Amino acid sequence: MKLAFIGMGNMAYAILKGGCDRGFFNPAHVSAYDINTVRLAEVAAETGITAAVSAAEAARQADMVLLAVKPNVVESVVAEMGDALCGKAVLSIASGWTTEKLRALLPESARVMFVIPNTPCMVGEGMAIAEEGSTFTQEEQEYVRELFSAIGQYRVVPQKLMNGASTLTGCGPAFIYLIMEGLADGAVYHGVPRQLAYELAAQTVIGAGKMLLESGLHPGALKDNVCSPGGTTIRGIRAMEDAGVRAAMIDAIDAASHNA
Repeated sequence: MKLAFIGMGNMAYAILKGGCDRGFFNPAHVSAYDINTVRLAEVAAETGITAAVSAAEAARQADMVLLAVKPNVVESVVAEMGDALCGKAVLSIASGWTTEKLRALLPESARVMFVIPNTPCMVGEGMAIAEEGSTFTQEEQEYVRELFSAIGQYRVVPQKLMNGASTLTGCGPAFIYLIMEGLADGAVYHGVPRQLAYELAAQTVIGAGKMLLESGLHPGALKDNVCSPGGTTIRGIRAMEDAGVRAAMIDAIDAASHNA
């Protein structure tokens, strides 16, 4: 399968780098176009992919086009590619550009799929949410599943769940980074060197996430297992509840989902 990246921002680079590092991509079968030609040349030199001179050229050379531009320029970029998209599989990772919405812009012979991945794809720990109702062939859907499974986890959800699910996974890393920064600040406040505090916070989050996935237990049960009666952890939990951390997380997802 020959793949063309249209746009090489942070998310596209995370997918490309994660796929290259894990041996999923053959660079000879990957091309890319970005208006930032300096950045594109750097990525091409690093990964061995082909830097196309235009979005249309990249699309013509590919079997599948991964549309990774900012949502506000999707219409103009699709128009620029024009007939180059005829008969192509177009994979949208542009927020808000669902299967139904994108189909209205594309040539009738083009096939569409909408996926929202997240930046941890770069390190093989991504979470990609695909919308049900793709018009990709079975082979194309399998390629997408294999790609995102190679760089993390992959789930297909009904269209009605796409907004909430993709907001959690797409925006969630930023929310977790804020929490990790706060945890590290707390340790620094008590004399722990900054870099060590970040390492401790990061591994603690990795471990907690793995425990949740592999144990099958409710997060509340896992929390209770750490909280001894009258102990230090339950005192910290009380402080978090007093500060409204749980409500703040709900509000963050809600606020972000309104623009998804």
